[in-house]
Amino acid sequence: MAALQPFIRDRKLKDGVSNATINRALEVVRRILNVAHQDWRWLRGVQKIRMLKEPRRRVRFLRREEADRLIEALPEHMKPIVEFALATGCRAGEILGLEWSRVDLDRRVAWLDHGTTKSGDGRGIPLNADAMAALEATRGQHPRWCFTFAGERIQQSSTAWDKAKQRAGIEDFRFHDLRQTWASWHVQSGTSLPELMELGGWKSYEMVLRHAHLAPEKLSSVAGRIERLASRLIGEAPRGANVAKNATFSLRSLN
Repeated sequence: MAALQPFIRDRKLKDGVSNATINRALEVVRRILNVAHQDWRWLRGVQKIRMLKEPRRRVRFLRREEADRLIEALPEHMKPIVEFALATGCRAGEILGLEWSRVDLDRRVAWLDHGTTKSGDGRGIPLNADAMAALEATRGQHPRWCFTFAGERIQQSSTAWDKAKQRAGIEDFRFHDLRQTWASWHVQSGTSLPELMELGGWKSYEMVLRHAHLAPEKLSSVAGRIERLASRLIGEAPRGANVAKNATFSLRSLN
């Protein structure tokens, strides 16, 4: 690790890069050393490489009314793209690269091939009503690609995207944050974290845990297991008495 200190220092002081950027390089070095040690037997041992501290990744998501404003402000060819992103959690590259041959509207599923996702693994995408509506809006426009503009596959739409955000009054929001919005809506609607992990194709449970705080009400029953007031009131209530009324009266008397 000492041998890497000059590299870390120069990258931070001279280049001004973040700890996260440096960590990505350190991960490559760590992987190379581990392969040289474990697979090739070139090294007798490998010193542990510690990652630098990184700030927690933000979770930026839209409220339902904000999403409606954004979609309304988009040009017509981009509306189905954003609607599909909000319905499926797919990334921009996964959406723009989606082909009709990978969609089964009758079964309401789509497939992302190996090598087309961030993890490199393929995965199935269940299509809810919103996703189906987005696909139906583009059906017949191109024989191969699901989302096109002027008969061509869309490569990038940063200008139209930025203008739509400005018209809708949406700030500090990237296209990838539509995936965070999708995940946040799922958690708030009761989807479990393991279910969300499978839906989103995440390999790391840590990535999914970022959304756990968005639905604290799911733990209400767990929090109630150690309630002292409720158990005391139930134990003291006379036979046949209305426990709920008794509890309400007692709580009021504490104010």
